[in-house]
Amino acid sequence: MKNKYQRLSKEDKMECRSMYYHTLKGKEMHLRLIRLNIIGLCGLLISAYIIINGIISNQIGWSDYLIAIPLFLASIIFVVGAYCIRGKVLNQFALKIPRFKNK
Repeated sequence: MKNKYQRLSKEDKMECRSMYYHTLKGKEMHLRLIRLNIIGLCGLLISAYIIINGIISNQIGWSDYLIAIPLFLASIIFVVGAYCIRGKVLNQFALKIPRFKNK
């Protein structure tokens, strides 16, 4: 029963997601996950801009790499972390709902 949400069909996943996001806790979690994704995507774009701008202007230095690479890695962690958290929370919700226990 560890991966109940992942084993649901596409329609059941959508229904489970919508049921969870209509709860008070689900609305709060949805906003937090969106915020994590936005922060991660902004970090990815900024780090890409720093590297591309340095390459185009032929003035890229070690300080640009020192800023862009950790920012890129942190942004990847934010995006992947949001995806993992979403999966864990929806899996726990699917395990608690009796409708999805039999599937």
